[in-house]
Amino acid sequence: MSDDVNRDLAHKYDTVAYAAQANAQSHPTHLATVATLLGLSPPPVASARVLEVGCSDGANLLPMAASLPGARFTGCDIASQAIAAGKRGASELGIDNVEFVQADLSTMRDGGEPFDYIIAHGVYSWVPATVRDALLALAQARLHRDGIMFVSFNVYPGCHVRQAAWEMLRYHVGSIPDPRARLDQARAFAGLIAEPSVAQTEVDGLLRHELAKLATQTDSALFHDDLGVPNDPVYFHQFAAHLARYDLAYLGEAKLSMMTAAGLTPRVQQFLSTMDRLTREQYLDFARLRRFRQSLVCRADATPSSITPLDRAAAMYAAASTSLVRAAVEGKAFADAVAPDPSARAMRRLLQWLVEEAPRIVPAEEATRWLAQSAPDDAAASRPVPALLAEAMYVGTVDLYTHAPPLAAAVSERPVASPIVRWQAVRQPNLTNLRHEPLRLDDPHALAMLALLDGTRTHHDLAIALARRLPDAEKGQAGERIATYLSQFVLHGLIAA
Repeated sequence: MSDDVNRDLAHKYDTVAYAAQANAQSHPTHLATVATLLGLSPPPVASARVLEVGCSDGANLLPMAASLPGARFTGCDIASQAIAAGKRGASELGIDNVEFVQADLSTMRDGGEPFDYIIAHGVYSWVPATVRDALLALAQARLHRDGIMFVSFNVYPGCHVRQAAWEMLRYHVGSIPDPRARLDQARAFAGLIAEPSVAQTEVDGLLRHELAKLATQTDSALFHDDLGVPNDPVYFHQFAAHLARYDLAYLGEAKLSMMTAAGLTPRVQQFLSTMDRLTREQYLDFARLRRFRQSLVCRADATPSSITPLDRAAAMYAAASTSLVRAAVEGKAFADAVAPDPSARAMRRLLQWLVEEAPRIVPAEEATRWLAQSAPDDAAASRPVPALLAEAMYVGTVDLYTHAPPLAAAVSERPVASPIVRWQAVRQPNLTNLRHEPLRLDDPHALAMLALLDGTRTHHDLAIALARRLPDAEKGQAGERIATYLSQFVLHGLIAA
């Protein structure tokens, strides 16, 4: 790529730091799980070689490296300040299986071992066409025969409304050189035009709604996405054709529910059922007015799995998804009506049991035994438990894993938070749990307690430490509050096994 393109990209990200965070959909364990369910035999995660292009400051990569000490990670980014921050983080955490490289991604194409997993989150739509070509050329040259690439990108038709709003803002601030002033003026203008008009139509309402959202965006999202140039959405069929030019193939979506027609009308579902796989994906975008994809890519000559679909899921681990646990806490997870058939009843029982066991991650074979013991009649008449778990993964109520994350299922006497969480807790409210999910904790006392969970302190020790931080009138509540904190830390996957 040209020096001018590199210089422009680097300047943009050095001028306003990109607020990166963990993306659970891009974790190698998740990529391996989805690829396995979709019929491939991806490389083992525990010893994988992983590349993230556009890695920023390592917010996504460092927790991965910490969770998979036997794997090797490389982060590549053109922005010098982001790479320097990533190197500092690795040094402070003592993580020695990750390296950060400030480089044009095209320089990663030649030489070296193949990468088992390549992650390109927030890259494809936000770089010039020459860089998109270089990204796929890199995958063509360095992706393992059975490796998986994660690519996120903006798509049409949903981005047509977004693009209209982007163009209005860019026109308004186009002559403003100062980044801070550009952001302030963009927000003010978006808020102004978002005000309802007396003559407003339904179409006007869509655009005004988009502008109202832009007025509240973070600096990072507004500067790098909405005001960012380039920002080029594509139609899915264009993306698939681009892959084919580099001997790559679309495998599926990182979020499996996005591949289903669930929630669409029966007529639309019938219409989609007549199509081949790639055509169906394009028409799913039309039907959903999709704006954004997180797609999995493989080599066109990837080796199909010889293992049956049922056996693939049977070898995995299962847990209630965070969204299901949250819905259960809110009393919204399970309908009162009795399920009409054995498979539906078995599914409901399994989901209820996984919620009760949360956050524990159980082998699929244990779930099979549990159902056979607790509801033998339903178990005998139902579809096999691994098939039910795979179905629940598509719906989003269950998370499956080829490699179970090492999180605690209960509070120990001397609890240990993950090193990443302890490091994050003294710096910011944004955390990454052991399921690689981002979460925000705004309670300063809770953050202070998390930072102390290195395995050397008992509950009593923690209560004393908390009492020192509390007003006199609340010191007597320290023990009770520690118990509450610890139970919530475990539930949210912040405590290591």
